[in-house]
Amino acid sequence: MEHLTDDVLVRKCLAGERQAFAELVQRYQKQIYSLAYRLTNNADDAQDLAQEVFIKVYQVLHKYDGDRPFFPWMYKVASNVCYTELRRRPAQEVPLDKIIEFGPLIPVSQEQPETEFERKEMARLVHQALAELPENYRLPMILRYLEEFSYQQIADAMDLPLTTIETRLYRGRALLQKRLNLILERGVSNEMSGS
Repeated sequence: MEHLTDDVLVRKCLAGERQAFAELVQRYQKQIYSLAYRLTNNADDAQDLAQEVFIKVYQVLHKYDGDRPFFPWMYKVASNVCYTELRRRPAQEVPLDKIIEFGPLIPVSQEQPETEFERKEMARLVHQALAELPENYRLPMILRYLEEFSYQQIADAMDLPLTTIETRLYRGRALLQKRLNLILERGVSNEMSGS
């Protein structure tokens, strides 16, 4: 069934062919698991959440509009399931092995050479600051900078107006920069005090 389009697989699934849905799951399980893992920071939780996503997709498959691409629709369902789960949980620290490259958000000193240690330490600080963001800013930031969604894709996935997403990303970046500055200032003061 690999040569069939998503739309054809959806129609076959709605006609009762279970293998068609299994093919959709196989095509997109990595992307859905990746989203769930980045939001939960736990492999077991991500696996459970990915399964919940596919159950929900199956339950609402009849609502899919075949005139539109399947993946963005499915990702919207996935984001909603994940977002609902995130609201139930307290924010957790982001694991250090998943590096976010925020580019201009990170101040770069021209005086010090770019070493692997410095890059990893800055990434750790970025993750610490990201984990401290309120959830309504954290999720759009993850979708934008980890999942590389466009603003419109984030708006569609979160079922919010584009202007709301633009505002949340703008404020999220400002909050992230502020938290990074505080973390960096604390680090400099600790170094100066010898602690």
